[in-house]
Amino acid sequence: MLISNTILNKYISYLFFLIPISLVSGPFLSDAIISILAIFFIYILFKEKEIYYLKDIKVILFLIFCIFLTLRAIFSVNVMESITPSIFYFRFGLFVLATVYLINRIPNFEKNFTKFLLYTIIFVSVDAYIQIIFGFNLFGMKILISDRISGLFGDEYVLGSYLVRLFPLLIALMIDKINLNFKNILIFIISISLFNLLIFFTAERTAFLLNLIFLILLTMIIKKVRKILITTLLISFVLMGISVKLDNGLYERMIKQTYNEVYHDKKVRIFTEGHQSHIESALKMFKDNKLFGYGVKNYRVVCRDSKYFEKITSCSTHPHNSFAQLLAETGLFGFSFVFFIFLYICKDLFFFFLNSFGEKKIDEKKAIISILIFINLFPFSPSGSFFNNWLSIIYFLPLGFYINKFKR
Repeated sequence: MLISNTILNKYISYLFFLIPISLVSGPFLSDAIISILAIFFIYILFKEKEIYYLKDIKVILFLIFCIFLTLRAIFSVNVMESITPSIFYFRFGLFVLATVYLINRIPNFEKNFTKFLLYTIIFVSVDAYIQIIFGFNLFGMKILISDRISGLFGDEYVLGSYLVRLFPLLIALMIDKINLNFKNILIFIISISLFNLLIFFTAERTAFLLNLIFLILLTMIIKKVRKILITTLLISFVLMGISVKLDNGLYERMIKQTYNEVYHDKKVRIFTEGHQSHIESALKMFKDNKLFGYGVKNYRVVCRDSKYFEKITSCSTHPHNSFAQLLAETGLFGFSFVFFIFLYICKDLFFFFLNSFGEKKIDEKKAIISILIFINLFPFSPSGSFFNNWLSIIYFLPLGFYINKFKR
């Protein structure tokens, strides 16, 4: 018995709504969901003959990027490390196309996804605050390190990274519906202040930096919340100041350790010594293979070579910076593809900023998602592996909402 498109679309949309909460469990479940969504779109492509999706220049460029990754993997130093993530990288693009399809075909899809996203963020945040107050969360998971909060993520310290990449998407999807009466302004200020404080309590310094950049850019570009956000930032910093006074462990990591690492030997540096060493070894690899790099996930293999392995911190699974990893593993060819996207987003943000001071109405949802893409690709911060499945899902999730539709 054949399932009608209406019923299939309905169940597929429910599956999509589970992505935010599935990310809490790790990469397996969320990756399974986006893989099903990718297969679903291939089915739709042939059944409904939605070929115009494939004619868009963005899709064509992404397809070229995927073909390049696969060909490079075949000739990489360690084919087994590189081949699987390279061959199946296209699923993330299909996931984005499936998102665009569902937005345009399912009534209230975006509205319903926003509800699921909101409930997930509230649940994850409340659970984390329970862990802060009582020392263990709703599921009995205890604080393992005195100055680090991980909530539902257990011994994986990615709570801040998770929230700082999903919360902006929530704001983007809600911004047009926000009625700025006194009650809603108060809820907005309290919610954002508590969110900022929670990011601070995770003691994930990269997440804290990216959240700060997001809020500053949001204040600069979205005129209607400018004054509210300035007030919120001031309240947040007061709460953080009180927190470091009361929690010595938080002070040691977020203030003292950060200062010592940034201002070291009378020199200011962007990255910690360990991360700087990883990046330097990645740049050396790039110099030896400028055009095509060594292949996806081959940094971990090549960095063991004596000419890159100067000290123990020179080698890791990845260089802890997306652009350094792209240079080492994909060369100028792969790097240029992602760097072009980053420049395109910078251009968008520049014009959004200019237009925010004029009479011309800006697309606030697209502007906020542009800020989110900017912080996801921000080049001057440590990051996880660019080809990590969990991070890739988070990076690609907002893109369907950014594109929104394709021209027929």
